[in-house]
Amino acid sequence: MTNIEIRRKILEMVYEKFKEHPYYRITPKEFKEALNIDLKTLNFNIVYLEEKGYIELEKPLEGSLFVGARITSKGIDLVEDEYQFDITFPVDKDTSAMQINVYKEFNLLIEKISTDEKISSNTKEILIEEIREIQKELKKIEPSYNRVKTFLDKIRQHNFEIGNQVLALLKNPVIFDVLAKSAKKEL
Repeated sequence: MTNIEIRRKILEMVYEKFKEHPYYRITPKEFKEALNIDLKTLNFNIVYLEEKGYIELEKPLEGSLFVGARITSKGIDLVEDEYQFDITFPVDKDTSAMQINVYKEFNLLIEKISTDEKISSNTKEILIEEIREIQKELKKIEPSYNRVKTFLDKIRQHNFEIGNQVLALLKNPVIFDVLAKSAKKEL
């Protein structure tokens, strides 16, 4: 398991535990058993997450590095923003099977929106315009993650289902990798 995978799993664990009991702190022993890692690897990754502000550690007066960990509000926001979470702590995926012509898929989605009778004409215009803005941004040599995220958020505000379809297209490994690099520069 890579450090990125370990960090992702730690955040998922503290997030789930927070939902059950907000003040519960997961102990080093619980982490080591659940993740099947040694204390040195755990400490390295847990301190990284603490310094990023995603978790807070309960520290003893002396002895071990920490006695418990829980997620912070910043960590919750990250885990709940699925797209940002996947960019910050990507899941290893087989990209060869997922290569698709994303621009064609965006155009098919625009076509679907323009013929959907359940969506008002004003909303259709907004959705199509925002999708076209995403397409324009993605065609740039260095597309901006923040701009794409802003367009996606506007789409989701107007039609959450269409927003999820756009999000699925943005998770294509080719686009995802480009936006991940951009996000690391911008965040």
